[in-house]
Amino acid sequence: MLPTAADNGARLAAILPSGIAAVARGLGHDPSETLATALGGATHELSGVPLQGDALPELRSFVMLVVDGLGHANLRARKGHAPTLAGLPQRRIETVAPSTTGAALTTITTGRLPGTHGLVGYRIRHPELGLVTTLSEWDQIPDRRSWQRAEPLFPLARRLGARTVTIGRPAHASGGLTEAILSGAEYLAGQRIDDRFALASQALRTGEPTVMYLYVDELDRAAHEYGWESAEWVRRLEQLDSALDGFLRTLPGHVGLAVTADHGIVDVAPAQHVLLDSAPELLEGVTLIGGEPRFRSLYLEADVDPSAVRDRWADAEGDRAWVFTRDEAIAAGMFGPMAAGVADRLGDVMIAARKRVAYTLSTDTAGAHAMIGQHGSFSDEERGVPLALGGALAGTGFAATVATVAGAAAGR
Repeated sequence: MLPTAADNGARLAAILPSGIAAVARGLGHDPSETLATALGGATHELSGVPLQGDALPELRSFVMLVVDGLGHANLRARKGHAPTLAGLPQRRIETVAPSTTGAALTTITTGRLPGTHGLVGYRIRHPELGLVTTLSEWDQIPDRRSWQRAEPLFPLARRLGARTVTIGRPAHASGGLTEAILSGAEYLAGQRIDDRFALASQALRTGEPTVMYLYVDELDRAAHEYGWESAEWVRRLEQLDSALDGFLRTLPGHVGLAVTADHGIVDVAPAQHVLLDSAPELLEGVTLIGGEPRFRSLYLEADVDPSAVRDRWADAEGDRAWVFTRDEAIAAGMFGPMAAGVADRLGDVMIAARKRVAYTLSTDTAGAHAMIGQHGSFSDEERGVPLALGGALAGTGFAATVATVAGAAAGR
């Protein structure tokens, strides 16, 4: 049985294209043409997209704040600790499948879903290298553009005459994933949350038209180590909210802010971890196990029937997990349109946690076995992320424009 989803991350993919179109309008360019370029030339699909007035205001600059691990449900449950963020007009949207950082951040910066950009999970199969982790294992990949197949949208903004800026921790200033998803933008590094917001404010005070990506990952890191229900996670949320409050108070006019996240978090105690490789009879015909604890991919021997393996695991797990084949997931549009060769990166059978469990392996590191905050699957907490609007976007129909652009991109 397959999980249900509203749009498989299409609205998440549409935020940056819509923001760039608003800046294009502010710079005197045709926002329809800008969106068509961002969507790969889908001009015939844009007739119903609202691109004037309050729906898509003229922006001097657009800031996209991405808070790693801040799910809509997580924020709602702790809104008293984040009055500034919780007070912004917002709605729930959905992230991509699987609900994991590499897949979602690539969708955010390219405007493409995982089936198109190719980073379809946390640990996926490379045709020569075997299983690789999309967040960190890039050193042996010579042609990174063929591995991450979609061009980031920052060069488009630069062609319109906007400065492009990405802001994150110094540790993320270089590396394979940074090169793959943030190319075409100047990188500014700040170690603390406050440092990054200060850099953002300084860049905007120049008055130069700017498209900015501001990344905060402290909440995600605290959740993995302590759980999102911990005091440590709440402290990070409070730090974020305080920095956001100061940022908004000095935000220049005609600058729009959109706040979103790559995924939400569920807490899974170590006692709720399920050792996936503890039952050899279930792994008959399985050659590799990829993915992550809440979304596992089983790679099978060539002559093994995926349906038989699916049924075997479905019987064993019952309502604890969704179990489905790769072909079923692709047919349902789970990863969006599939580019040639991307399907081979996925396992033949997938196990997505439905209950509060995590599927670990005996070969996982001690840190993985101790991890509390988890994501990757299809629970409301993991899939639901906020789309909050501030500055010149507050009170506009920008969120409705994002939804319509998402429909146009999907050909609906």
